[in-house]
Amino acid sequence: MDGVHDLSQDELKRWKGEVIFLKAYYHYLLLRAYGPIPLMDENIEVSAPAEAMAVGRIPFDSCVNYVNNLLEESAGMLPLKVDKETTEAGRVTKSVALTIRAQLLTMAASPLFNGNIDYTNVIDRNGVSLFNVVADPKKWERAAKACQDAIEETQLAKRKLYEDRRSIIM
Repeated sequence: MDGVHDLSQDELKRWKGEVIFLKAYYHYLLLRAYGPIPLMDENIEVSAPAEAMAVGRIPFDSCVNYVNNLLEESAGMLPLKVDKETTEAGRVTKSVALTIRAQLLTMAASPLFNGNIDYTNVIDRNGVSLFNVVADPKKWERAAKACQDAIEETQLAKRKLYEDRRSIIM
């Protein structure tokens, strides 16, 4: 991507941030739906043998850390807000990346994935446990910090959190 000459440095940085965000977001959706997933950090050739494509699942906490790192990286490249809302509506911003990060870390801190003994026997084919069954309270601290970062970034962008207007009418 660095060889593209038709883009300004700001555009190039933004596009890279958007690509990294999308990679993180799709991994996040897979993680949310399926739990521990294979992490595809490098492309596998289509002509590669079947054994090369049989990529194993990675422990849940490692998947969370991978997606978290991608979201942090993308947030550093994304704009605070879109410049032209009429033509750029739907493009990802820094606060969006940080909000997804807050959701990711809150999910990881929840009792479903943080100390759930129901996952004790969930292991991969090599005997590696895919879930940590010992609760870690530091995960809640990390999630709370991520939520605070997302809120602060949203406020910097002059955006408001959802307001329920039904209570005003009644």
